[in-house]
Amino acid sequence: MTALEFLSVSAASDGALARSSMERAQRDTGARFEERGGWLVPVSIPGEEDHVSSVGIADLSHLSKFEIRPALAAAEGGDAAVQYRISPRRSLVIGASSTPRGALVLDLTGSLAILAIVGPEAETVIRRLTHLDHFPAGGEVAHITAHVLAPRPETYWIVFPQEYGHYLWATAVDRAGPLGGGPIGVDAL
Repeated sequence: MTALEFLSVSAASDGALARSSMERAQRDTGARFEERGGWLVPVSIPGEEDHVSSVGIADLSHLSKFEIRPALAAAEGGDAAVQYRISPRRSLVIGASSTPRGALVLDLTGSLAILAIVGPEAETVIRRLTHLDHFPAGGEVAHITAHVLAPRPETYWIVFPQEYGHYLWATAVDRAGPLGGGPIGVDAL
């Protein structure tokens, strides 16, 4: 397997599952994976019970990510979506599936990754990763350009170019460790 095989169009055409750029790091932690919506998703990680009570780091790259032009007032259909205005003419909509109608829609699912930081110490970890002082916001996170969303209390989503997945995963887990936090699977959310 090459380092970028998870991006291969030919791999996707033969029935292979899409994979996050953080998959290798999660495998190193002993993660258990399941197929969900065409993606290989880390559903549980050994020791996650201890991390959830402090701060958990999870990979949500399997969520659909759409850039909408012009900006949509609200996402249509499907389950709840998170909308972030990148500029007055561009928005990023993140949700489980449905594509909003009536706008130019760019599917960015394969090019963007999402790292979730959740729990009582989530704000401490996000402050250790970025100088941004309010959310949602875009800017530097651990020396890469990213967007930070706060979809609910004690929850932050870092949306970033998937090429930096392994690096950002390792950096966030490192910042969470001294607080009793660490990696968790999506089912722990």
